[in-house]
Amino acid sequence: MNSIKYNKLRIFYAIASIIILYVAYKYNDAIVKDTANFNEFSYVGGVATLVALMITIFEVVHNIRISKSIQDEARKIIDHTKQIEGASFISECLSTLDEVNDHLSGERYLISLKCFQHFRRTYVRVSCVDAIKQNMTDTLKDVELALHQATHTNTQAPLPKGKRKQIQENIMSIKMALENINPANRGAHVS
Repeated sequence: MNSIKYNKLRIFYAIASIIILYVAYKYNDAIVKDTANFNEFSYVGGVATLVALMITIFEVVHNIRISKSIQDEARKIIDHTKQIEGASFISECLSTLDEVNDHLSGERYLISLKCFQHFRRTYVRVSCVDAIKQNMTDTLKDVELALHQATHTNTQAPLPKGKRKQIQENIMSIKMALENINPANRGAHVS
């Protein structure tokens, strides 16, 4: 039933074509044998062909414009979706960095390291300016290396407070950089 609904126009012109073919066959002798009738029929047919050609050309141009507007709208929707996805990744990164800091303060260095590694995997999926990522690379490397070293501490050889403070400052600078590239902070509406 849906195929009939979507193909009404095709069914209509198929039936109209059959009727026209039938009329042309039935009145073939009356049109072709009389020169005046044939000339008039040819003239009307030529004009009808030109009108049909003009309508076809304008419809094609109109459809191209509609296709371009649909393409532009789809591009806007995709860009908006990417912004929302980027804001989501950044939000997840910020939340994970808060966990890293929490575990670091509680001297749970192995869990802190695992959380930071999860952050790095999520951070890779954030799309931002390469220069910003390049600037953060050294800080990310330093934090992860320091957390690896912290996992080898114990009560006899604890992590120095200065070292822990440096790790936390680096984490805070990473958070600030992420907040600055967050699409939600760039004036885009994120619901």
